[in-house]
Amino acid sequence: MVEEKVERKIAVILATDVVGYSTKIEANEDQTIQTLKACRAIIEGLIDEHHGRVFNTAGDSVLAEFPSAVEAVLCASEFQRTIKERNASVEDEAQQMEFRVGINMGDVVIEESNLYGEGVNVAARLEALAQPGGICLSKNVHEIVHKKMNLQFTDLGEQQVKNSVVHAVDVSLEGVSTRKLPGTKNAQSSARVAYLVAGLAIVALIVVGGLWWWQAQPDFEPADISKFAYQLPDKPSIAVIPFNNLSGDPKQDYVGDGLTENIITVLSASPNLMVIARNSSFTFKGKSTKVQTIAEQLGVRYVLDGSVQQSGGKLRVTVQLVDAVGGKQLWSERYDRKLDDLFAVQDDITNRIYEAMEVELTMGEQARNWAKHSSDPEEMRLLTQGRAHFLTFTPEGHAEAERLWGEALEKNPEGGTINLAQGWLHYQKIQLRLTMNPAMNIASAREYAEKAHAIMSDGSSLSLLATLDMIGGKCATAIGHAERAAKIDPSAGGAVGMAGAALITCGKPQEGVVLLKRAMRLEPYHPAFFPNTLSLGLMILGRNEEAEEIASAVIRSDPDNIWDRLPALARLAVINVFKGETEKAREYVRQMQELSSMLTISMLRNYVFRPFADKEFVERYLDGLRQAGLPE
Repeated sequence: MVEEKVERKIAVILATDVVGYSTKIEANEDQTIQTLKACRAIIEGLIDEHHGRVFNTAGDSVLAEFPSAVEAVLCASEFQRTIKERNASVEDEAQQMEFRVGINMGDVVIEESNLYGEGVNVAARLEALAQPGGICLSKNVHEIVHKKMNLQFTDLGEQQVKNSVVHAVDVSLEGVSTRKLPGTKNAQSSARVAYLVAGLAIVALIVVGGLWWWQAQPDFEPADISKFAYQLPDKPSIAVIPFNNLSGDPKQDYVGDGLTENIITVLSASPNLMVIARNSSFTFKGKSTKVQTIAEQLGVRYVLDGSVQQSGGKLRVTVQLVDAVGGKQLWSERYDRKLDDLFAVQDDITNRIYEAMEVELTMGEQARNWAKHSSDPEEMRLLTQGRAHFLTFTPEGHAEAERLWGEALEKNPEGGTINLAQGWLHYQKIQLRLTMNPAMNIASAREYAEKAHAIMSDGSSLSLLATLDMIGGKCATAIGHAERAAKIDPSAGGAVGMAGAALITCGKPQEGVVLLKRAMRLEPYHPAFFPNTLSLGLMILGRNEEAEEIASAVIRSDPDNIWDRLPALARLAVINVFKGETEKAREYVRQMQELSSMLTISMLRNYVFRPFADKEFVERYLDGLRQAGLPE
């Protein structure tokens, strides 16, 4: 299946919204809407005048892009001045309105006329940090404009905004007080920590000969993100550098070159990795180039390199994986082989490296479990490729996963992992409504799961059985399977995550939340189903602020996938109803209806929430969506 290419660019983003909009709406809805229209006409006119473009106007907010940081700041300054003058000209407070403005420059994703991505998110965080009537800039915008504009600025340093840290700078405006905010918790305590670390280091050096101090440092100077030639992609990026020939004979270069090419080819087959092509990687052959420089020039986070040495019919290969951004060696290994068949040796080492990269960079220990129960490397590649399509949770992705996993099943019909994968396919058919006979699919999924467990005695097959019990309303059995799954495979992110979901559904949200958080840590590139279910568990526990942050992160991370976006939007709608922010909640429901016009309260009750044990919470949740405008 051909995937659409994501189009990106660097843009200056201005974000603004109304201070206390919900309170104003509650006090006088008609007047507030009229005032907002008048103020929006002002900002939209100024944006156009300064060569900007409005790309989103949800609720009381306006998002705009500019070709120039200077133009964006000029626009924001004129807007705040004009709004201040307007407020002074009307006596009725109901006709007055204040705005916050945030401006950032960063990478954005283009989707038709709309923009998404971290560049937009940071602008929104800066807007939330701004004072009423004020403007808050990112550090990179400030660095561009501060010598070109007749304005004063106040550096706020690094600030914690929700779940992110941003370096913020206030624009000093008339009528807006100058402030000095405390830094993040880490910054506040840095001096105290420095003295403590120094003292501990002295003690450690005396006691253990300096081991503690050595482990606390990076392995090498990290690469400088600002020098990267290309923006880092969303998934792990890696360059495989030609392996050094340590034999001293240039004629032996072909061994290391062949191994390097083999590794690049095999890793490139993984949908979980972005791998630099051979021609670019081989420009570093025979050069003593620093890892940081390689990462900066190729725009990758990870670098894999090594050496090859032949002697007396034997081959020794050493390999290391480093995180250039973190300044750390993540993994290293040595392989000693007899040179009976060079190609077989290359394939063997390549496949072991492939497995190690999936473990270290993408699937975690789940990859090792899969490899353990696969017949050969080709089956492993079919499994991982199919998994990437399966996790899109779309009919198209399902069809491609079914094709790839069907090939794997033909290769190894008695393989534990592929039988488990077949079970999940039958489960997903039900979830995506691709079947006319759900009962048959449940029976088939259970048959495959039981066969897989008989072969592997693993936690992953138990987590599928727990899921099947859960949707069948057999919560006592589901809880038993889930708890056993997490105990058997405590490091398998997939098994632990699905077990957590089953526990949340079956009335044990506290335990389920713990397991889902562990799963997301074990498998950094996890499916959105994990955080979406985690946010629901947190809501059941009354931890709505934490749930809101997680749901918002789901939307930011994959704004294009409606199957991931719908539950996240629903969480945000309900949470905002609980907070009394009904207007925002209605906007989230409006977005839900744009994605799925057939969505109703009764559909959610009878289909999505049918297995849920906590019926009282389900009704409160559905009532929140009802108040936000979702039809019955």
